[in-house]
Amino acid sequence: MDPCTVILSPHFDDAVLSCWDLLASAGEVLVVNVFAGEPPAGALGWWDRLAGASDAGAAVRARIEEDRRALALAERAAVNLPFLDSQYREADQAPGEIVQALRGALVPGARIYAPASLGDEHRDHTAVRAAALALHAEGADVSLYADLPHATVDGWPRWVLDGDGDGGSSTGADPAGERWATQLEATGVPVERMVATAHLLPTEDHACKVAAVLAYASQVAPLQRVFGRSLEDPQLLGFEVDWRLPLIG
Repeated sequence: MDPCTVILSPHFDDAVLSCWDLLASAGEVLVVNVFAGEPPAGALGWWDRLAGASDAGAAVRARIEEDRRALALAERAAVNLPFLDSQYREADQAPGEIVQALRGALVPGARIYAPASLGDEHRDHTAVRAAALALHAEGADVSLYADLPHATVDGWPRWVLDGDGDGGSSTGADPAGERWATQLEATGVPVERMVATAHLLPTEDHACKVAAVLAYASQVAPLQRVFGRSLEDPQLLGFEVDWRLPLIG
């Protein structure tokens, strides 16, 4: 059966970190890892060094296997595209090239989930978001997801923690929510036309998600070092948020 939902994951772990509720749901779901290309010899990146790797090619191959094991916990699989992670290149990745590559992985009518590129606005996430927005402009059904843990460098917006589910209409100061709204406006789609959904993962689901996240063994220590929190902390990964964009045409 063709997948009815496709999660665009910039790197090997992003779909599990940000979309476990979707991965564990009923129905067909395919993950597309965009920046999954094996770098040339000698191209050891800064993140590889932080993770203690000494060979970039071996590090990518190990991450592919980690991703296979993690996704298997949700009975899912991934397609890997050949683009290089930003740590292995200087120039930004052209979104149009990603769109062309995605045409070979997508089926007509698939619902696409892409990173919203929130928080620290990782440039790989921004490139994948731009590709998804280009497909949206062509009529694709696209949702943006809060890409964790990048999205929560300022913490969670109050409307998420309070369970309002209103996408940020609660009153009072909310710096994290205001930053999200500003960054979402950069998509060119009015935030008031996006349909926001926030999920608080039940304890059992959160435990399953943590088990999948920990399957990315080479990434746990650097992620915790950079973001300053345990990946097992429910306040870091216990919520998931997405915004469905209005259909065009």
